[in-house]
Amino acid sequence: MGINWLNTFLVSCSMAIDCMSVGAADAINEPAMKKRKAVLIAFFFGLFQFLMPLIGYLIFYIVIHYGLGEDVTNTLDRYIPWIAFALLSFLGIKSIVSWILERRKEKTGEEVEAPVLSIGGIIFQAIATSIDALCIGFVYSPLEYDFGPAILIFGIIGGVTFLLALLALLLGRKIGDKFERWAGLIAGVAFIAIGLKILLEGIL
Repeated sequence: MGINWLNTFLVSCSMAIDCMSVGAADAINEPAMKKRKAVLIAFFFGLFQFLMPLIGYLIFYIVIHYGLGEDVTNTLDRYIPWIAFALLSFLGIKSIVSWILERRKEKTGEEVEAPVLSIGGIIFQAIATSIDALCIGFVYSPLEYDFGPAILIFGIIGGVTFLLALLALLLGRKIGDKFERWAGLIAGVAFIAIGLKILLEGIL
């Protein structure tokens, strides 16, 4: 099947929305974030938005090749939204708890250190926001697309995600100072809301 470029672009944009939201929350939560770190975060978001559909595509190929039946992909399709919801909820609760502890420290006069997102945290976020993209690999399955066109589509999804996430991160840096006191709470609520969005989209 030939590539529908408009449809691919629209799918890419829709897949990038969650990463944009998380990226913006990260930048608000860490207003002193350097540009190279913003690029690194966007890179990982784009990388995993490329890898997850590819993994989904390969899973579908294995299911077909070895005659495992559709139960495998149907099961994954059913549980992936719950996994994404659990991971993002964990991030959200962790962020909110940290924010509460920071406010308590402020009241007692203790010094509050600015939150800094680690490389492990970046990768965890990238996985959490892209795990539902496994299902895209089922949509662009080996039944419909050869490996070459599928890789190109997944590459476009990853590239668009990188660009849009980077834009959200840079904009978040600009407004981060204005919301610094509430940044942890905003980030936590954003993570949980995104997880709930993915869950509802998956089960409805």
